[in-house]
Amino acid sequence: MARVIILSLISLLAVFLVARSCGITPTQIEDRRILAELNAEEGGRYLSENRLRSGVITLPSGVQVELLKAGEGPVPGPGDIVSIHYEGRHLDGRIFDSSYRRGEPSAIAVERTIPGWREVLVDLPVGSRVRLAIPPDRAYGVAGAGAVGPEETILFELELLAILPPDTPREHDPTQDRVPGLR
Repeated sequence: MARVIILSLISLLAVFLVARSCGITPTQIEDRRILAELNAEEGGRYLSENRLRSGVITLPSGVQVELLKAGEGPVPGPGDIVSIHYEGRHLDGRIFDSSYRRGEPSAIAVERTIPGWREVLVDLPVGSRVRLAIPPDRAYGVAGAGAVGPEETILFELELLAILPPDTPREHDPTQDRVPGLR
C-alpha cells in the first residue's frame, strides 16, 4: 500500500513538473476551464435565439445556416479544392480571420476545413453566400485554436467562388534544382 502511495505522489509531481515546464500553471488550467464553461453557456444561448430568426436553418449537427445568396454553379465534393471568401467572427462581433481583409480569396481543400464548413460546403452551389453559426463541436471544440477560445461558438460569412481544378504536375525546371552541399 505504501508503494502505491509513493508511486502516486511521484506521478503527481511528474505531472506538475511537466505542466510547469510547458508554462501552464494550475491557475491557468482553472481559468481555461472557466472560460470554456462561459463560452459554452454563451454559445448555447446564442444558438437558441438564432434558430428562431427567419431564414435560419438548423442542421441535425447543430450548425445553423442562413442563405444570403443562392448560387447556380456546381456543388463541390469532399475531395475538391474550392476558392472561397470568408470572414470569421466571435459572438461579440470581433473578427478573428478574414480573407476579405487579406484582399484575396483562399483556396482550400474541402476535407481540410472544420466539420461545420465541410458539412455545408458539400451542399452549396458555386456562387452561394451563407452565414453560419457553428457550435464548438463542429468548430474547434475544447482546445480552441488561435484567437478562438475553448468551447466557443463561432460565426462565419462564407462565399463559395469556384471549384478549382486539381493541381497539374509542373514541368521540371532545372534552375530550381537544389545546389549540392547546401541545405
